[in-house]
Amino acid sequence: MTTTGSRPVPALPAACLDWCRAQPPALLVADEYVEIDLDLWNLRLAERGVDLRLVAGGPDGGRVESGSGFLRRSDLWAAGRRARGSLEESVVALYMCAAWLAGHPQRSGIRRGLPDFRLPEWDRAAWRSVSSHGYPLVLHEVVDWLDAPAEAMNLLRNGAPHGSAGRGVPDLGYPLASLYLASLGMAWSEQTIVPVDPAGIGSLVHAGWTEVESLGRLTPRRYQRYLDVVSAWADEAAVDPLVVEMWLVHHWHDRRSAVTPSGSSAESPPGSRPR
Repeated sequence: MTTTGSRPVPALPAACLDWCRAQPPALLVADEYVEIDLDLWNLRLAERGVDLRLVAGGPDGGRVESGSGFLRRSDLWAAGRRARGSLEESVVALYMCAAWLAGHPQRSGIRRGLPDFRLPEWDRAAWRSVSSHGYPLVLHEVVDWLDAPAEAMNLLRNGAPHGSAGRGVPDLGYPLASLYLASLGMAWSEQTIVPVDPAGIGSLVHAGWTEVESLGRLTPRRYQRYLDVVSAWADEAAVDPLVVEMWLVHHWHDRRSAVTPSGSSAESPPGSRPR
């Protein structure tokens, strides 16, 4: 077991090293895709008065605006780069991340129904850092904090009531917040922010990580420690941290499918929310 700063880092599992080095890193993460029901998502958005429509890719690579479509991680990265320019694009990027996460068969963290990232109307007048549509401005301003992931996570989820950042973003758990921050971070040359998922936490705990036993115990500071461990493993394996994060999720599901009867409640990752 090595250390990052004064904290212990579990030894890199041989299975993680072998899997990560066997993958085509240029394509593996960028092409991770989910199928989403555009009609359902856009109907829900319209019903809630959210002024945007999601689009996705078709089977032939073209753009589709209705029916079923595919969202790739590279689509989220492109949306994250656009989000650095305006609050409106930040809202689009966050809903794209929500759709991708909700549609992923091995990831969790989105509650049932459509998330609403606006402050309630009765609460908006008390905060200056809110757009005319009710979105906390920190959703866009957080791009200036990406070199300090723990601070970025804290601002995004909790806000800074006594400063210019104002309120945090409602309906935002760690899996979605971290996926959004990772998408924003892809505009940088070095990517150090990766998503966090209940399954990934479960794999780290299985490998000997003792700082957090489930996603429910995560804090912004512990999220930074999670990033430190993933980065340490990535450095040792000489791969991108995003590849290590993918292994964490895959490994949990592979391990559970080998030991858990189908349909058992034990198949849910520790700390995950029902979808």
